[in-house]
Amino acid sequence: MTAPAHALRIKVSIAHHDPYVATGIAALLRSSTDFTVQPESLDEVDVVVTDYSTGMLRATATAPRRGAAKAASLLIVSEQDRGWQIRRAVDAGVRGYLLQDCSANELADAVRCVAGGRRYLSRSAADRVLDTLVQSVPTAREFEVLQHMACGLGNKNIGRLLGISEGTVKTHVKTILAKLGEQTRTGAITEAIRRGLLDARHPLADVPLSA
Repeated sequence: MTAPAHALRIKVSIAHHDPYVATGIAALLRSSTDFTVQPESLDEVDVVVTDYSTGMLRATATAPRRGAAKAASLLIVSEQDRGWQIRRAVDAGVRGYLLQDCSANELADAVRCVAGGRRYLSRSAADRVLDTLVQSVPTAREFEVLQHMACGLGNKNIGRLLGISEGTVKTHVKTILAKLGEQTRTGAITEAIRRGLLDARHPLADVPLSA
């Protein structure tokens, strides 16, 4: 369903790392009269349609984009379909999540929904999130510790990077192992990857240690 020609159009920007997906999303949205697809730099936009990695970086950024009157709502369209990944995105402030095989109608409905300040999860994404509710969730700090564990760092170096004591790190590690149902750090990392909590590439591996 399209909006009347006189209705205020929803301004949408596409920031998807896959150029083919980005082109397809833009074409689908332009086919509806209630969307205007434009670069973010041109004007304030209502919704940014993005991929998982880009969306998570934007959602977890500590400072808003300079010059923006308000932050645009984020809608992730991704093939990342693990419940923990989707749950992390929602917890980080992402307003909508669609899997990449969504229909054109669902994409349009999701953009309208998040532009209106509501949340939108596709049915398949919602089902995967529900599957995670019976499992314990690492806190934000525990997740930071887990990421550094995955890079092979010991408790002392993790503490230096995060500005906390080695004893506090040990406590976090113990809690992480319990929540993931594992007895070793290696087992916890493997389970975290299986659940989608960690990317197997461990992007923090090159983080330098302070002197």
